Amino acid sequence: MRRRELIAAGGLALLARPASASAQRSDIAVLIKLVAREEAAAEVYGAGKGVVVERLYGDELDHAAALRTQLDALGRRPAPRGLDAPAQRLMEAEGDARLPAAIALEQSLVDDYAAALPDIADPGVLQTVATILASHSQHLARMRAGQLP
Repeated sequence: MRRRELIAAGGLALLARPASASAQRSDIAVLIKLVAREEAAAEVYGAGKGVVVERLYGDELDHAAALRTQLDALGRRPAPRGLDAPAQRLMEAEGDARLPAAIALEQSLVDDYAAALPDIADPGVLQTVATILASHSQHLARMRAGQLP
């Protein structure tokens, strides 16, 4: 009877391993996408084209660093990807168009983070992503209220 229990436990362990690897791959894919978004936002906010963006530059660098730490723990180091479409629109915006473009960027970040939550398996990754989502939500709310973050 002991042998049968050991075989059953071993079988369960083998079944659990692919789910864990699958969950890890899902977390990695989510983190790679979000790191790229944060690095694009940091690049455009760091371009120094106005108070709205300059105040957010440090936040985006912190977000990217936190996500990269999670990726490092999973053994991944993605290369930078450059600007995504919302970041590019903000980079090209001038004058009065800058705040609406920054709002659109923050809204897209909120949307991407919210969409990523159900795909995250690791509790530590989930906490990091949820914390950054809260930060972007706060940026967005302040911008929409006409306040600078």
